[in-house]
Order: sequence, then C-alpha cells, then structure tokens
Amino acid sequence: MRIREIFESIRLICHAAEKIPAGDIAVPVKGMPQGEFFARLEQPRGEALYYAKGNGTKFLDRVRVRTPTNINIPSLVKTLEGCDLADVPMLILTIDPCISCTER
Repeated sequence: MRIREIFESIRLICHAAEKIPAGDIAVPVKGMPQGEFFARLEQPRGEALYYAKGNGTKFLDRVRVRTPTNINIPSLVKTLEGCDLADVPMLILTIDPCISCTER
C-alpha cells in the first residue's frame, strides 16, 4: 500500500510541475521595508514563528524567530535535573532536537 502512495505522490508532483507557468519566478524588490510581517509555520517538530518590523530604512526595527526546538529546551533542562549521566542522551532525544534551530 505504501508503494502505491509513493507512486501517487510522484504522479501528483509531475502533474503540478507541468502546470508551472514559464518565465522568471523571481520577484524584484524595490525600496526599503516598511511595516510588519508575521508568519506561523507548522514544522515537523512543532510551530515556528517569524516576525519582522521595518521602519523604511535598510535596517529593521525588530526581528524575532521562534523555533520549536528552542521552546522545548526549558522543559528539557527541568527533565535533566537529578538524572543519571547515562540517561542524558535518551532524554535529549525525547524532544527530537534540531541543533540548527537553536542557533537561529
């Protein structure tokens, strides 16, 4: 059954690729960012939040990135309190960490 699902997914991707219009897909950006932008995205490890606020210059007033792994770290710290050293790797893996997410 899973093999049929894979073939169906490939068929859908090919069908969608055929419908992509020809031409340049890049959108030129002119001017300086003004206003606010907020996005919530569902990622494999949880919800990610992105926020940016522009003031009309080339510098942004505020940028905030909240990744799912970053949110799980405080609970992991509490979990690791008083545990044996041998248990640490397994406890860390319970939150399924993404190290690159925590470096943002």
